[in-house]
Amino acid sequence: MTQPPSSAGAEGAQPEPFARRLGRHMRLLFGLAWPVMLSRAGILLMAFTDIAMLGRYELGAAGQANLGLAVFVPVLVFCIGLTSGMVPVVAQAFGRGDLAECGRAWRRAMVWAATVSGFGAAVVWNGEAVLLALGQSPENAAAGGRVAEMLAPGLVAQVLFAASAFYLEATNRPIPALLVMLVANLVNFGLNWLLIYGYGGFPEMGAPGAALASTIARLVALGGMLAFVLAQRDAAANGVRGPSETFWGPGGWRAGTMMRKLGLSAGISNGFETVGFGLMSLFAASLGSLALDAYSISHNLVSTVFMIGLGLAVATGVRVGIETGRGQPAEAAFAGWTGFAAAAAVMAALAALVLAFRSEIAWVYTDDPALIARVSALLLFSVLVFAPDAMQVVMGQAIRALGDAWVAALVYLLAFAVMLVPLGWWLTARAGYDERAIAVAITICCAVASALLAWRFRVLTRDASR
Repeated sequence: MTQPPSSAGAEGAQPEPFARRLGRHMRLLFGLAWPVMLSRAGILLMAFTDIAMLGRYELGAAGQANLGLAVFVPVLVFCIGLTSGMVPVVAQAFGRGDLAECGRAWRRAMVWAATVSGFGAAVVWNGEAVLLALGQSPENAAAGGRVAEMLAPGLVAQVLFAASAFYLEATNRPIPALLVMLVANLVNFGLNWLLIYGYGGFPEMGAPGAALASTIARLVALGGMLAFVLAQRDAAANGVRGPSETFWGPGGWRAGTMMRKLGLSAGISNGFETVGFGLMSLFAASLGSLALDAYSISHNLVSTVFMIGLGLAVATGVRVGIETGRGQPAEAAFAGWTGFAAAAAVMAALAALVLAFRSEIAWVYTDDPALIARVSALLLFSVLVFAPDAMQVVMGQAIRALGDAWVAALVYLLAFAVMLVPLGWWLTARAGYDERAIAVAITICCAVASALLAWRFRVLTRDASR
């Protein structure tokens, strides 16, 4: 593991020209972000593969899978959020050159991740009861619950994978997570053929078979990440091997306070957002099976594209954390705004691309003409979500990298609980609009969150730069 390079334009040096400074920050950001983008996209590429293959299996199968995912994804994102507090902790230690503390933080995070994901898996295992409590019909709840049961063990594996990926990414080593996710997706694709359709003597399981394939793939991914972390050169000096000292890892419960504080903020924030998005799936289900299938496909695409924004957010948080650890507040601020601008530009370009090929994208998911037409119409509105959704998650990660925990949670409460849920319900249940209105509601709420978080980052960095 190597220490981060020094930034140009340090105290007492001649000011660096803006264009050169921006170019340097862009190189550092995208050098970290592109493998993080692809590895995060790989997480939801499993769901994309499942939905696409189920869409060609039979009508309604994609909707069943999405109901199971509506339970699984919010819990997964909440648990990963609880663990993600390690990113600024590790990045700041890396910026200071304290490589041993980086590894010790990883060990504390793995125990914490195993604990919270164990509780999360128990919730997902009871997915049928959750869906019934959320107002789904017994038939829909049973179908979604069978999918959730198959997904539950994979939740633990995915959260532990994420903790290991965070450690490597925060120490400027993002490639291993990308390689592991590539292998995991190949495993998932192959197992889908066997378990969805029943080829090779395997039982024909449909949507639950796709979920089981994803769980096995997630276990493979965890094994790969553990091999990368534990087999690294100078593992003992880098802190990933050595005495645990306590159940909670080196330093005990107290040493993980900042990690848990920032993680709780991220988990609550992610929880509000993903529960809000999950309820949008339930509102779509109330519009009929065709609307649910169309929304499921659109939501899967939006979620997959969002992984690019999330990759930029993780990279931005690491960059802000490293510069903060080095004692360079002005560079930390510039790193945050660079990530914000990059998210806006990249996601706008992706929105234009999806608009141009929306019918072809719909065909990838299904060959049913009515569903293709409905998905194509919905994507005209869904692409509006891309940029504000990425910009808000970048700013949320940036302010947590500065150690600010609770403002982001309050912003997410406002945007995705106070605003999104009643707005989505009113548009579909009272105003009589179809699933396109859900996309509009999400766009509005993401834009509000983005503006408020950007304002908070400005306040924090303005004070830090004085």
